[in-house]
Amino acid sequence: MVIAAAAGYVFMEMTARITIVSEQTLGQILRSGGGSLVPVVTFLSVLFGCMAYQAGNLLGALGGLRLLLPADQWWLIPLAGAVVALLWSGSTARVGRVMTYVVSGMGLLFLVAAVRVALGGGVRSTTGAGVDPTVLFGLIGTTIVPYNFFLAAGLGSGSKLEDMRRGLGLSFGIGMVITAAILIVGSVAPVFVSFADLGDALENILGGYGKLALGAGLFAAGFSSAATAPLAAAVAGRELLGFDSGGWVFRGVWLSVLLTGLGVALLQLDIIGVIVIAQVINGLLLPFIALVVFVLANRRSLMGERVNRWWQNLLSGAVLLFIFYKAGEFLLGLL
Repeated sequence: MVIAAAAGYVFMEMTARITIVSEQTLGQILRSGGGSLVPVVTFLSVLFGCMAYQAGNLLGALGGLRLLLPADQWWLIPLAGAVVALLWSGSTARVGRVMTYVVSGMGLLFLVAAVRVALGGGVRSTTGAGVDPTVLFGLIGTTIVPYNFFLAAGLGSGSKLEDMRRGLGLSFGIGMVITAAILIVGSVAPVFVSFADLGDALENILGGYGKLALGAGLFAAGFSSAATAPLAAAVAGRELLGFDSGGWVFRGVWLSVLLTGLGVALLQLDIIGVIVIAQVINGLLLPFIALVVFVLANRRSLMGERVNRWWQNLLSGAVLLFIFYKAGEFLLGLL
């Protein structure tokens, strides 16, 4: 988790710095220097990944609701409607404010639960249990997911370097604490087949608060991801293909992601195979985009005096090698 957070900060800082110094986003640079094929392939990969995960995002939010009240699968429709209402204006600033409140509430719920679990001695030890490489790659892949590069570029636009670095540091620091809290909460279930199993285990340790915290936290996590993934696909398309924010093409991209996820979730299709394919595509795309960012951050003709320092190259180079190694290990494990 610490490695994932450090790696995420290093590469998101480079991406935002490239945007600030060059006054071009990552997508614009790829579009101007990579021909027509590279931006299109990159966008389609990001789009497919967002579509594949969107059903899981909506089902995660529904799973949280089901711990709090009787909710069948048709509750997915008003959930999707809430996402449409949030994204329709095309204002990323507005979405960012709402997500800040949602994620803050989720983090507080899980943090309180984690502290109470730890004080109550409910954390299970995993000493000597070994770690599945897929889990390690999953932590990294969900922290440095390819579309985050384009969101980081948007974060850097119009910012000062110092403000951007403080904001990223705070974001990744808080994210690491929240992730640690979620891992602690998740460790209490001896058998984890469903959210209900985890809810029962938490209820035995924390009483009624356990199921309340898990239900509300899962809903917040699922809803925030269900809003972020479609928006991220549209932002990536805007940067890579050059269409405007707020227009029908922009809306069409995020609507296609949302409706695809909603359809898969409502039909109760087996999404595991689709998710595995998306992981393979993202596993191939992530090292490529990370390498492009690394090269651009060292290009003096683009960055001037703001090129990477030696210690930044040492750290980001180590992270890059780790990403390539884990991506290769993950992909070989699928064979």
